[in-house]
Amino acid sequence: MRNLIKVLTVFGWCLLGVIIGVVGVQAAAPTVTTTAITAITSTTASSGGNVTSDGGLHVSERGVCWSTSPNPLADDHHTHNGDGTGTFFSSLTSLTPGTLYHVRAYAKNSDGTSYGVERDFTTTTPTVTTTAITAITSTTATSGGNVTDSGGATVTARGVCWSISANPTTSDSKTTNGTGLGAFTSSLTSLTPGTLYHVRAYATNSVGTSYGSELDFTTLTVTTATITSITSTTASSGGAIPDSGGATITAKGVCWNTSPLPTTANSKTTNGTGAASFTSSLTSLTPGTLYHVRAYATNSVGTSYGDELDFTTLTVTTATITSITSTTASSGGAIPDSGGATITAKGVCWNTSTLPTTANSKTTNGTGAASFTSSLTSLTPGTLYHVRAYATNSVGTSYGDELDFTTSTIAPTVTTTAITSITSTTASSGGAIPDSGGATITAKGVCWNTSTLPTTANSKTTDGTGAASFTSSLTSLTPGTLYHVRAYATNSVGTSYGSELDFTTLTTPTVTTTAITVITSTTASSGGAIPDSGGATITAKGVCWSRSTGPTADSSHTTNGTGAASFTSSLTSLTPGALYHVRAYATNSVGTSYGS
Repeated sequence: MRNLIKVLTVFGWCLLGVIIGVVGVQAAAPTVTTTAITAITSTTASSGGNVTSDGGLHVSERGVCWSTSPNPLADDHHTHNGDGTGTFFSSLTSLTPGTLYHVRAYAKNSDGTSYGVERDFTTTTPTVTTTAITAITSTTATSGGNVTDSGGATVTARGVCWSISANPTTSDSKTTNGTGLGAFTSSLTSLTPGTLYHVRAYATNSVGTSYGSELDFTTLTVTTATITSITSTTASSGGAIPDSGGATITAKGVCWNTSPLPTTANSKTTNGTGAASFTSSLTSLTPGTLYHVRAYATNSVGTSYGDELDFTTLTVTTATITSITSTTASSGGAIPDSGGATITAKGVCWNTSTLPTTANSKTTNGTGAASFTSSLTSLTPGTLYHVRAYATNSVGTSYGDELDFTTSTIAPTVTTTAITSITSTTASSGGAIPDSGGATITAKGVCWNTSTLPTTANSKTTDGTGAASFTSSLTSLTPGTLYHVRAYATNSVGTSYGSELDFTTLTTPTVTTTAITVITSTTASSGGAIPDSGGATITAKGVCWSRSTGPTADSSHTTNGTGAASFTSSLTSLTPGALYHVRAYATNSVGTSYGS
């Protein structure tokens, strides 16, 4: 018995070992890695993989698969690279130039398909950088580029392209600087003085053309600063030199004259050397005189000039602005120097833009050099205005310093739109806001009531904000009722109302039944009158009759046309000796009414 127990125990342990052994060798899908992508051209590339484990089953197929979408599958484009474990190499063909591809190695056994890690590549155009722009003159400059990557295909053309528009291409002006990889230098010619140019290097292979980053430069070497601080004998200006033209600036300043296009042969300042911006003081000017001013800069190539700016020496000052309301203000001026000629006109001018002139709104305050006071009228509430005194003599017009002020805000101006689309319970109106009062419109709509002068405390619509016109829907009205309507608009000052408009909602018509006459055994005459159409067109009318009380238009009836005119009706096919009940009826868009 002990031996039998020992045998059974040994058999049990052996059986358990067999079970564990079977579980330990359970099959799985293969294990595969993806090789790096190499030998990229515009239409081909190389990759491959390594099947490091067959998963306990024979690897029946292996290769790489690729797609323009991530996570390609063996059902996408793929290669067949034999079977079994180990490394393999794959050629990807028929690719599209300039396209991003996703690649994975794959391996199959009877348990399933496994994939390696995904690798990406692009069949690209060349890589090129743009060289800094140097040696700038008024008509030429130097740049170039460096082709650092051919993109997998031979570089067949390279150079720089330029235009006065951003992002120049080879369709614009360009140089041609050979082929292949490496750096090159380009000469830009036939440029226009004082012009901003955009430049990019380019390189072309069989895939297409690539461009380097865009660089900008201006052939203009000097700009003239705005003229300020004008008095009767002095003024200030200056200049900036955005580009020295590739050579040292040996002289700079401003020149001026009473004739156009001044040069360094006329009056001028000397403001040192170098390309830094500068400020110039114009002195010994003649009061009330028109001057022409240009900045200048000189290098080894020559002298360039900025734009010409004009000014007249100051002969007038602007008085402080007072008595400001929503639509008016007061100012004026003084004329400390008449410029050596009689003052023929003087006053103040104003505008919502800076530097107003006599072409804008202005006052006319007589002649002569005496001080004057001016009234500014017809201003817009809540608006910023710019004001200058002016004085005119035979030389021209001079302006005082610019002063600014803002008119007071007021409640808005609003109009009520005509009432339309009237039904028994609804109607349409709205409003327009020709003047916001100088402040933002925070609420607008229409309000209505059965009493006159409705306000926003009564029924109202809410139609948003802002000064735009609006349309409003009046709802939940009572049929046959007289309503009073006003548009409203609210800003920070308060609420304004438009004119009041009245309307009556539609109702069914009012109709009376005409006495019954000319009674025979089978006929009779009646009819009706419509003293009130209910506010809508009468679309049907007549009399209806029945041997029961309260006949309707669904009973026997006549049809006596449309409109609100009285009518006569003939009742026919009556039964002799029978009692009949008769009512006139009238119908409009609201419904049908009956007479007595």
